[in-house]
Amino acid sequence: MKKWIITGISGSGRIELLNELEKYANDRGRKTQVHDVGRLIYNEASKLDIQLTDNRVLDIDRNLLSTLRENALKEIEILKLKNPEVELHLIGIHATFRWKHRIIEGLSFRNLSRFKIEGFINIVNDVKEVFRINSINPKWDNDTLPNLEETQNWMIEEEFVTQVIADFFNKPVYIIARNHNIHNLFDFFYTNKKKIYLSYPITAIKDSNPELLTQIQTEFLEKLEKLFVVFNPLAIKDMSLTYGNKIELPNTIADVTDTAKKIIKARTIERDFRFIDQSDATVVIYPTDKLSPGVLAEIIYSHNNQKPVFVYFSGSKSPFLENYASYMTSDFNDLLTKLDDFAND
Repeated sequence: MKKWIITGISGSGRIELLNELEKYANDRGRKTQVHDVGRLIYNEASKLDIQLTDNRVLDIDRNLLSTLRENALKEIEILKLKNPEVELHLIGIHATFRWKHRIIEGLSFRNLSRFKIEGFINIVNDVKEVFRINSINPKWDNDTLPNLEETQNWMIEEEFVTQVIADFFNKPVYIIARNHNIHNLFDFFYTNKKKIYLSYPITAIKDSNPELLTQIQTEFLEKLEKLFVVFNPLAIKDMSLTYGNKIELPNTIADVTDTAKKIIKARTIERDFRFIDQSDATVVIYPTDKLSPGVLAEIIYSHNNQKPVFVYFSGSKSPFLENYASYMTSDFNDLLTKLDDFAND
């Protein structure tokens, strides 16, 4: 029986992703159970005749909120004992809350003292999608809804606090995109597949050869997912916001300020490097002779951090590129053969 702590801010799609995984796993005979701590807190309050509303729950006494959260986690322990056939428990919880320009604790070391935890996962989503979801959530109003900059800062805080708590318990922590393919996420939990980061020139080919970009996202990715758990940088599409100044939503128009764009760019780089850090290798699909500074930076980062780098490159070989590659070929099928050996090593 394994237990994972799954964090993510409001609007990240954390619980929705876990529910999809629960259904996928159970349909395949692997007993999986999702525990939504937020919903359990409401249940515990109801037992005590405490009326909570979405737009006021974080205004209640801090000690009372902590007690309700503690009771919710105890309920998970009870459910675990009642359902010994469950192989995987996924505990969805906030690490932090942003509320009325304050940061509120969502998870503490004390809360986890009773759990034997396998590891932690922080769910991330497009900041535009997070903002859209929160903008139609009745718990937020125009005064409390975090703007794009505040939303991103909240995501940074959530990831940081998750990392700090994981380090305290000496457990692994992973960043997983909301749009990570469910069948591949199932492999993360239920197989021993190695993990890879998929690097490819997005900007260099999205305008000049969009069909090639689609092929990487479908055909190539599908073949790689048969061998590995794959962290795909385009599972997050924040960079598209850096090309415009407005986001049109059903109920509002959000400004994409210069500060918001700077945060997006910095977070994109940091997140992709985090994907590399949590991988066993980097696989590079470079089917163009156009320069991609991003791919080159990821190759060098991987090499410098002792990650094997497998490269499919269709252009003329360069000794500089070969210097950072563990294996390099112009034949994709040859690359798959090499990767199959690596996957089964």
